[in-house]
Amino acid sequence: MFSILVINPKGGAGKTTIATNLAGYLAAKRQRVVIKDMDRQRSAARWLARRPRGFSEIRGALPDTDPKIVADYAPQWLITDAPAGVHGKALADLVRDADAILVPVSPSTFDFEATADFLQELASLKSVQNGKRPIAVIGSRVDQRTVAAAELDEFLAPLDIDVVTHIRDSQRYVHAARDGLSIFELPRSRAEDAWGDWPALFEWLQTTLPHKSK
Repeated sequence: MFSILVINPKGGAGKTTIATNLAGYLAAKRQRVVIKDMDRQRSAARWLARRPRGFSEIRGALPDTDPKIVADYAPQWLITDAPAGVHGKALADLVRDADAILVPVSPSTFDFEATADFLQELASLKSVQNGKRPIAVIGSRVDQRTVAAAELDEFLAPLDIDVVTHIRDSQRYVHAARDGLSIFELPRSRAEDAWGDWPALFEWLQTTLPHKSK
């Protein structure tokens, strides 16, 4: 099983958008996927509850879900939508259980500051220092035409960390989430423009963990 942790120090950065759309993509590839929703708002769990019949199965788990239930399903991918504001031992435990970590960053000064501090804390963990927990930053809800997008790139440039892609600010994600779908399950005519933001992330996963992500 490949475990992906999607985490950010503050809310509103697009964690659930990344977690659910990644899950939808993998499930459409006939992979067994579980989303573990640890966020207090339970957005991922509610997304799963809205998911219509006939689409690829994605199972859900909560913090108090019996681990045996997840293990019996034998998922190939476990995607954890982490709560905001995790620090200290709770953060170390989440990182310890992950194979890869995705950190979405929105283009705002407040997010930049919080993320800079958070990445420093991540870098201090032994499992990250020894290179066993690869980390990728994802620009989230980015309109490439804005000054904020340029400021995001400026903030990310000096970081000694992989910045894999920018996920655009698009109503495609809003509409898909409303219907319990990922953008990869929308008709090509409605979502192809947004699909182009994702191959770099998929390639990063394949390169980082080639034996698990094929």
